[in-house]
Amino acid sequence: MDYSFSSFVNGSFDYDPVAKTHCCLWLCEENMDIGGGRISIADIDKLKDHPDIDTMTISGLRQDTFEYFVKTYGKQFKAIRFFKNKFIEDLSLLGTLPQLKYVYFFVNQRITSLWDMSRNDSLTGLCIEDFSRLSSIMGIERAPTLKEFMIGNAIWSKMVVDSLMPLSGMKIERLTFTGRAIADNDLSFVERLPHLKVFDFATNLFTTEQVAWIAANFPRLEGYALRPARDCMVFESNENLVDVPAVMIVGKKKPTLKIKGNEAKIEQYIQMFEALKRKYKGISYRNAFLSR
Repeated sequence: MDYSFSSFVNGSFDYDPVAKTHCCLWLCEENMDIGGGRISIADIDKLKDHPDIDTMTISGLRQDTFEYFVKTYGKQFKAIRFFKNKFIEDLSLLGTLPQLKYVYFFVNQRITSLWDMSRNDSLTGLCIEDFSRLSSIMGIERAPTLKEFMIGNAIWSKMVVDSLMPLSGMKIERLTFTGRAIADNDLSFVERLPHLKVFDFATNLFTTEQVAWIAANFPRLEGYALRPARDCMVFESNENLVDVPAVMIVGKKKPTLKIKGNEAKIEQYIQMFEALKRKYKGISYRNAFLSR
């Protein structure tokens, strides 16, 4: 495996630009519908013809076929993309795969908890997108080598996670949250992630004060929204659909402003952000926000 976890998640890891196609094996029901279809054991047994591959995508699993797949072929794979397996109910068997390095999940309507990862000694990357019933990440703290964790929404903006505090003390280096909200609104876990290098989230997920606290106390931490504003493009108007430069002001309920004509206002937001950084520098999250 000579590809990054981010390329594995976005699907570019196996793209052949010459042939303009993806080369990774994808097992699914023939003529799979938009919901992922329903794969059969006969479909899964096509893996007998591919004993040397260690990466694949699979769709349409139910609980019985998921268990068959993991028990029969699971130990062959270092990276698995579970794409549209809406009706799997229990992921426990993944804990029997110590060689598994990357796992990507897209869409599930049954899972309510993660699995015991204590024996996933090789697992360094995990991505979970559009799990409609999963609100707790408890159990993730048992993953001994996890470095990259992504969780949230890809299509439906619905996921609310109870807390990211279970990440405290882990070896996470890259964290991405694309959900709608974190219920406990507690970012003190960042203080307990000594190896964290990247923390990505939407510009309007947290308050400006919370983002400024992170930026002030972890100046080497990189992230899409760890700044006062992000450049973007917007339409000139509803009548004139021409792109013009704009900025998204970082912070919950903050505006997106076209640059032309708003230069002074944008500068005010930037200076306010810098003032908040000075205010929160050297102050713990609890003292800054939770002791009020």
